[in-house]
Amino acid sequence: MSARKKALVGLASAALVVGFTGTASAGSYNGKCESAGGGEVCIYRLANYGGGLYDTLYSKTTYSGSTYYGTSTAIDNTMSSVKNMDPDTLVYFYQYSGYTGALTGIPPGEQINQVPNDNTASSHCFGSNSACPN
Repeated sequence: MSARKKALVGLASAALVVGFTGTASAGSYNGKCESAGGGEVCIYRLANYGGGLYDTLYSKTTYSGSTYYGTSTAIDNTMSSVKNMDPDTLVYFYQYSGYTGALTGIPPGEQINQVPNDNTASSHCFGSNSACPN
């Protein structure tokens, strides 16, 4: 095989590897509740994990302006159930923006069908975030 063909085969193989590894990662705000690549927090509008879904890999100091995926429904003070898809990290939910107010912790890999203080969360923070007061 010529050097040029070997180089093209090598590039094609590398592209395949990148393509496969890229699809395994969780994607923030893509409408899918995923755990690959570290894990997401998934917020649902209704009990029993129904209604709109908001999925994110990141801590949110405020839900103001954020909506459930594919809708115009605001998530601020409207969630009823939640899943912590991160296998290693506790997620804290706060009553008010800026990580303030009443606190509810969701352990790694856990889900809560009826969130305490239903419909009152305005921010959340992954426990591994040093800015997270807990």
